[in-house]
Amino acid sequence: MKAKEYKKLRDEIIADAFRLSDSKRIEYTEGNHNDNVLWNFENIAKLTNLEPLQVLSVYYQKHNSSINNYLKDGKEYSEPIEERIKDMINYLLLMIAMIHKYKKEGK
Repeated sequence: MKAKEYKKLRDEIIADAFRLSDSKRIEYTEGNHNDNVLWNFENIAKLTNLEPLQVLSVYYQKHNSSINNYLKDGKEYSEPIEERIKDMINYLLLMIAMIHKYKKEGK
């Protein structure tokens, strides 16, 4: 793949990952999508007596397992592998946001 073709694909993937993130955020934050994009992880953390980063890790690992299965057998199951990868990109971005927030708060 040539650099120009890769750049086009990369830009499309990132743009689609951002669209996916924006559309899912409304559902996962239960109406708190403008006030706290991390609301889902923080709420579940309270309910389960975990840290928000631990909750995010569980979500991330779910997609990681799916990708590992794809790498082993090449099969896609409930959704295309590209969607799982885009979800992982978004979880990594949310992880960075979470780290920044908690460092700023001194946690």
